[in-house]
Parts: sequence; structure tokens; C-alpha cells
Amino acid sequence: MVVIMQEGATEEQIQHVIDRLVSMGFDIHRSTGASQTVLGAVGVPADFDPRDIEVIDGVREVVRITHPYKLASRAFRQQGTVVELPRGVRIGGAQVAVVAGPCSVEDARTDWLDRRSGCESRREDSAGVAHSNRAARPTAFRGTAKKPSR
Repeated sequence: MVVIMQEGATEEQIQHVIDRLVSMGFDIHRSTGASQTVLGAVGVPADFDPRDIEVIDGVREVVRITHPYKLASRAFRQQGTVVELPRGVRIGGAQVAVVAGPCSVEDARTDWLDRRSGCESRREDSAGVAHSNRAARPTAFRGTAKKPSR
């Protein structure tokens, strides 16, 4: 939840809101600008009513954030995220990234263990997958270091 204080709210008013939120079980993150303070309140109780805070002197607005992944949402951060990999590869932004590869990249010792469990997977298979994917021109090739346990 975000509590936006009125421009020019006094320190006493701000502290009163912080104290009230802490007493309700919130963790508070304060951001103070030149003329306005914004309070981030984390840990919203299920029975919380934002109107309990909106009526306190000095509060301009209370915005309840209930969306999952709120820190990764467009509401929190308007611009997109671009991850840059070696060799100028970019994931994110305007381009679509296609990432391909096998479930895992095996070694000789793992080959033996996989054959024992009935899974036919060899190191050469990873190279084969890479070559077969090459025609599709993927942005990146991936492979985990080991298979997830069942």
C-alpha cells in the first residue's frame, strides 16, 4: 500500500501516520521529496480498510496495491526491462527473444546415471540440439547444469 501525504504535511503528521501503520502491523518505507512524502506500507492485514488512514490529517491519498508481482508491474515501473547478455544479445525491449536448448547438459558420469535410470541423454545430444536449433536462429542457447530430481 502507498500513503501519499499532502504537500507540506508536517513532520508530526507524517510521524503520526507512520506510528498508526506500525501499530497495525505494517513495515514502513519512507520516501521524502522536496515538498511531499510518500510512505510505502508492506504487509497489509486482510481486514485493513484504507479509509482508516485516509481520514488522518496530512494524508492526501491511500492506494492499496493488491496485484501480485507489484514490483515487476508496469504500474510500479513504466519502462521495460532489458537484460544484456555477452556478444550483444538483448532480452527484453522491442525484440522477441527465442531461447532454446535441452533440459540439461550432461557429462559422461551423468550419462551412466541416466542410462541406469532409463533416460537416454548424452553430451553429444546437447551439441545436436544446438545444431538443430541453429536453423531457427534462436537469440540464445540454454541448458541447465543438471536435471531436476524427480
